[in-house]
Amino acid sequence: MIRRPGILRDTVKPPPVRAVCFDPFNTLVNVGRVPASVGITTADILGLDPDTWRRACFGEHHDICGPTDPLDNLRRMAHAIDPAIPEPALRRAVAHRQRRFDHALENVDAGVLESLQALRATGIRLALVSNASTAEVRAWPGSPLAPLFHRTLFSCERGCKKPEPNLYRLALAELGVEANECLFVGDGGSDEHQGAHAVGMRPVLMTWHLDDARERELRNRLEGVLFARVASVAEVLTLVTKGE
Repeated sequence: MIRRPGILRDTVKPPPVRAVCFDPFNTLVNVGRVPASVGITTADILGLDPDTWRRACFGEHHDICGPTDPLDNLRRMAHAIDPAIPEPALRRAVAHRQRRFDHALENVDAGVLESLQALRATGIRLALVSNASTAEVRAWPGSPLAPLFHRTLFSCERGCKKPEPNLYRLALAELGVEANECLFVGDGGSDEHQGAHAVGMRPVLMTWHLDDARERELRNRLEGVLFARVASVAEVLTLVTKGE
């Protein structure tokens, strides 16, 4: 169900939506749900607490604003947590991590693809806006998602990242729309909704990959920021076409 928090009846109606920017990971695809038969999680291989590793992936030691070597990048993140992690474990983790990210981008839920195709068919312009290192998006050119987007903005290629305003403004300029004509849809990582809101976009929280505790946390943190909450890309389509 689409939820529009804090919308008052006498609020001035915003202009029609002409574009939608999507975050990919945990919004359109979920690396965390890739089966272990494809690749073992990095935390398991390195013997780290999963939450500690997850924080490292969003931390200062993960270089996502330029081209990087995947082993160097992972070594820097892992050794910031535990400098004693041996090189063979790091190399194994890199290989498994690559398989997991590749699999997620190459095996996309059919409903996601159908809803994105339907959005494009309405004339809505689509952009992918992602904080990602080089290895994480290696499989993008072969992803079934790739031909559905008019523009792709990866932080590792653009030299800036969410929630910095430049990445959002680049997306708006390349889509040819004003900020208040554009939705930003993401799972809430990297303060991405606050960044979108700051430049005047309409932030939408995608909840389908969030557990209940995380969703409650984000609802509280994003009070006054969100334009809507949705549980699927199909609901984004409804939000756009029916003005829900």
